[in-house]
Amino acid sequence: MSKTIIINRPLDDSEIEEIELLIEEGAKVFALSGSNSPDFAQPIILTSEEKRQLNYQTMDEVLRFGDLPVGDQTVADLFRIDNASIWHYHKFRVYFAVRNLMYFLKPVKQQFSTFNDHIWFVTPGVYILRRIFPEVDFRFPEVESKSEFNFKILFSYVFLIKIRFLKNLFSKKKKPECLLYMTEKYSAVMDKNTLKTRSGHHILEYLISELDDRFALLTEVLMPKPKGKSDYSFSNKQYQTSLNHCPKIFLEGFLISGMFNKEVRQSTRTARITLRTAYPKVPKSDLSLIQRLTFEVFQSLDSSSGFFLFRYFAARKYFAGSGIKAVIAGDENSPLTKSILDAAKFCGIKTIGLQHGTMHDLHPAYLFTPNDSRNRVMPDLTLTWGKYWEDFLIEKGNYPKDSVISVGQIRTDIIPVLMKAENRKKANPTEQILFASQPQRDPELRYQAAFDVFKAAGKLPNTQLIVKLHPREFADSGYYSAIATEAGCKNYTIDKTSDLYQLIASCDVLITCFSTVGTETIYFYKPLIILDHLKQDILGYVAEGVAFQATDANSLATILSGIFRGALRVDRVKYDSFIQKYAYRIDGKVAERCIDAIASAEL
Repeated sequence: MSKTIIINRPLDDSEIEEIELLIEEGAKVFALSGSNSPDFAQPIILTSEEKRQLNYQTMDEVLRFGDLPVGDQTVADLFRIDNASIWHYHKFRVYFAVRNLMYFLKPVKQQFSTFNDHIWFVTPGVYILRRIFPEVDFRFPEVESKSEFNFKILFSYVFLIKIRFLKNLFSKKKKPECLLYMTEKYSAVMDKNTLKTRSGHHILEYLISELDDRFALLTEVLMPKPKGKSDYSFSNKQYQTSLNHCPKIFLEGFLISGMFNKEVRQSTRTARITLRTAYPKVPKSDLSLIQRLTFEVFQSLDSSSGFFLFRYFAARKYFAGSGIKAVIAGDENSPLTKSILDAAKFCGIKTIGLQHGTMHDLHPAYLFTPNDSRNRVMPDLTLTWGKYWEDFLIEKGNYPKDSVISVGQIRTDIIPVLMKAENRKKANPTEQILFASQPQRDPELRYQAAFDVFKAAGKLPNTQLIVKLHPREFADSGYYSAIATEAGCKNYTIDKTSDLYQLIASCDVLITCFSTVGTETIYFYKPLIILDHLKQDILGYVAEGVAFQATDANSLATILSGIFRGALRVDRVKYDSFIQKYAYRIDGKVAERCIDAIASAEL
């Protein structure tokens, strides 16, 4: 019987030769769009509308997976160890992994009813499909990784952790009422008093500067990747025992202590055995394709689950009898943070989340089910930027009504001072275009967004494009430079060091896809363009009348030209309405309101 060949990655010469021989034997060859497919392959296409629908379908099924019954429990209950909800640690990562797998599977399933006699040339990212489709002959690339093991960065990290552990061990024991958890990765921020750029925390800096002696910082330096590109950077601040006069407690202290503690080790070992005995209890035969993928991806993260459980038990030992009344954190639903907050909850400590980014219908970190709400999986209190986000968490995220308060966005405390200073400067004759990049999970959309921005900017005279790299793209200058060359754009610079708000204040227009930066641009009354290839308006900027929508390079160039000619302008009435709805107040007093809300949270 003739073979069916599916291609979803670049092929090497030997693979092309093999496929050509199979074609002579009657094989039919298909390739997904965007995979650099050879001329002899028939295209299989997933349209933008199909992709959009698949995003929502995947989100719905991934969310419901935790509520699926397993006997008299749910899946989430089955994988809960005391307060540590393992399913929720992985929900965010699972959604994006499953969604990307479905981007491949959906068009293939539309084309074929069975996969017998199929050969799939795919990337290692779909390796998990072998468990679901054993009838398929999977062909993965045999290219060895060229990345060398970076011993220097690893030794530097080990030295840093050793010093932090010793300082924590021998320092005077602190007795704060509240801990603010943060990872010690610093970037350029502006000093509110001098307006000079200095090293600081890009989200929490202005809150930290207002904390009093009731607070201490629970800080952690995350381990860098020893292979491949890394955005890790050392800072002298990581050795210091205080930040902005606020004392630090090094989290590495109780993690390393936990490694030598028999109770912590035994608890972690027992919990891991419990998890592994739970996997076979999930009835695979009753699952839909998306749910089966969800389960397989979740199970593949078992090693990570063990690490998060260790953090949970080590933190639990630290919090027991500590006298701490509250633990506060941004990015509160990420597994690194949530494992610490769950340990605090177990010890009767109040947990408080700080909104750190925009929320939307496809953001798994903020979406929970009614069952999750009854189990109080989310923090005891969440401080949001404004009424819209408060309503979103309650109505769509299923947060309890009494667990959400609007205070404003901490980073905006610099805006009143910054705008006053910027208004005194002379106008720049060159139009400044600011592109806020994002490490999008869809590699095709990430590439297309960058290409379209460079293409559009290259067409416009008397303009300067500034590409502000997302913090997680610190090492990606080469990626963007290569795309700029391909697009024929020369009037650009890549910025990794400037303060974002300073760039927004001085730019003439900002372009992004669905970043929080879009919201922040409105606070400055600057023109905002959303590059939205799927026409989703996922954050509602276009519907609110505060952004122009571009869908490709040509429409982007047309909108930019209209803004520079004065034909397209900011609607200040709609901007005012947006700020009131989404940001509470831009008055420089958000940090004060955060501290007041924390102090009033029945500690």
